[in-house]
Amino acid sequence: MATITQVGTELQEVPFGELLQNVAQGIADGQQALDKTSLMTLVELSQTMVELIPEVTEVMVGEPRSVDVPGHAPVEVTGVHVDASAAQPIQMSALQAGLTPTFYQFTEATIEAKVSIQLREVQTTDTKGNKQTGLAMFASNVNFRNQNTYSYSAEAACSVTAVLRPVPAPARAVPSTVVVNALGTHPTVSVTP
Repeated sequence: MATITQVGTELQEVPFGELLQNVAQGIADGQQALDKTSLMTLVELSQTMVELIPEVTEVMVGEPRSVDVPGHAPVEVTGVHVDASAAQPIQMSALQAGLTPTFYQFTEATIEAKVSIQLREVQTTDTKGNKQTGLAMFASNVNFRNQNTYSYSAEAACSVTAVLRPVPAPARAVPSTVVVNALGTHPTVSVTP
């Protein structure tokens, strides 16, 4: 973990590759946090008990009736009376009831930053003490100082757009459900992935 030694120090320039690497690392860290949260939600749903009514029965019974029509004899119509009854509630986990966590994925990330990019000759020293000279690309932010000095425009100096989309849960994350129907003379087993 990095330690901040000087609070409020303005970063003047950073190697361009490091800037891109930091952006990519931030997105990767965000994706990892989203995945962990979804998996923790999955565990929570498996441990949260709810009461559900597994079945509602509606019985329709014919109920003919007469309808008065002004100026005519009553008209016989077929009517229906519906008797509804619910089964006793049963306890199951929220996961068994069909609630699953939503998994999100960064599908697109766009960062637009107004930076001044410069090529510089740099000298590096490897672990054996050998010196090498080469070119490196550096980026510095556009602020009021270099805006006035170099006539840069600092309008909309930075904008960040990240698009998150829901994706199906990984196949191994959601357990399959095995239902054994031991009622009647022919027991059945069904598996739902």
